[in-house]
Amino acid sequence: MNEFIEKNRRSLRFLSDALHSIGQVVLVLGMLGVFAIITLLLLSKFGYWQAPEAFKMILKMLPLGAFNILFIGIGVLGLSQFIKYLVERDYKPGWILRHGELFFYLYALLTVLSVVWVYTLDPFDHSEHMNKGLPTLIVIFSTIVRVLILVGLGQILRRILPIIEESKTLV
Repeated sequence: MNEFIEKNRRSLRFLSDALHSIGQVVLVLGMLGVFAIITLLLLSKFGYWQAPEAFKMILKMLPLGAFNILFIGIGVLGLSQFIKYLVERDYKPGWILRHGELFFYLYALLTVLSVVWVYTLDPFDHSEHMNKGLPTLIVIFSTIVRVLILVGLGQILRRILPIIEESKTLV
């Protein structure tokens, strides 16, 4: 692995910088989206803006999508820190990388809560989806798979950082 890093050090630095820039843009756009959606929901709730009937379901689902974008931005920033941590000898892991497993666990929890929100707490009628067993099974299966992947990534990150730190001290 050290040989690969030495050969591709320049490319990996560029990739880390590019991912850092992309992560910042995604994070800012996600924050702007959350702010805009919360503003629209508050305006709608207090009667200053009436959402068209066709957009009410979309408006209910947008906060979850915006929070997903925030987690994706944090994940890209964490990946940037991970690559920089591999490439630079004296670089200490950043805050996102040190707490990366918690972000994965929180994202897994958000995934479960979003499915619960859509199928149980949402005031819209999902009976046409619930009566057909196959779409519900697909949603449940895909949610379980996604949650298991996120928890697994959190476990991998928690276990691999000390190994990388130890290998850096040996070199």
